[in-house]
Amino acid sequence: MKPLKQWPVKILLVHPKAEFMQSKKLTICADCAVLVNKEIPKRFESETVIIGCPMLEDPRRMFEKIKLIFSETSAKELEVYTMEVPCCIAMHMMVERANTRGIDVKNFIVRVTGEVEDYKGFIDGRMIEAEKKAHRGGL
Repeated sequence: MKPLKQWPVKILLVHPKAEFMQSKKLTICADCAVLVNKEIPKRFESETVIIGCPMLEDPRRMFEKIKLIFSETSAKELEVYTMEVPCCIAMHMMVERANTRGIDVKNFIVRVTGEVEDYKGFIDGRMIEAEKKAHRGGL
């Protein structure tokens, strides 16, 4: 594996004015999405990828940091990858609210199977079932 393009990788730890944050394209991923989809970790070698969890980290701080990133980056594109569970959808909402510059954002959902789909802007039945299974201790 090649070394990471940047460090740190956590949303709350990156400096919005860091050189690696000035890439043409940024990717924001939920922590779990990086582990579930085999293609996402490869992006760390060549793209700027930052990760976070709206459930385990302070969502207010995360939103403020994402807002700051939008105001400081020169990126023209952003991709967001979250897991299919409802708690993860908060990251899509944070990005949408923080995007005051009108950066082109593409939103994706990573299913627990590893499949990636376009995020349609709502919680579907599969997301609710995945959440129920996760809280019962199994998939």
